[in-house]
Amino acid sequence: MFICTATAKYAHRARLCRLRTWNEEDGYGFNMHTGRERPGQFISNVDTELPGAAAGLRDGDRIVEVNGDNVEQLAHREVVDKIKAVSDDLTLLVVDPDADKFFAEQNIAINSSMDCVERIACPHTKPAALIGR
Repeated sequence: MFICTATAKYAHRARLCRLRTWNEEDGYGFNMHTGRERPGQFISNVDTELPGAAAGLRDGDRIVEVNGDNVEQLAHREVVDKIKAVSDDLTLLVVDPDADKFFAEQNIAINSSMDCVERIACPHTKPAALIGR
């Protein structure tokens, strides 16, 4: 049995990634595509110099929620519309392929209210280390 507690250490976690746009940048710095081998919407082409990477998004992540709403059964266009609905502050609940497989095998429905979700927020402004890149 899988136990999800705030203090437990385990190999697989969902990540709640909070992205904010930076004034000098356009967008969040990632693409989204529909899965070919498995259903869902997936993150790709994460730009390491933009908010998506700073908020913890990784290529191959599957999107579970957008701004607290489960999007697992929505069509691609509907998920895009939810992402674009708020232009400067976005929260995505995502799972990497290994975590996705683990939760599916354990029959665990993933949601952002789970206490074992890792929460990552990008800074309000572009980090100094990225300026001028």
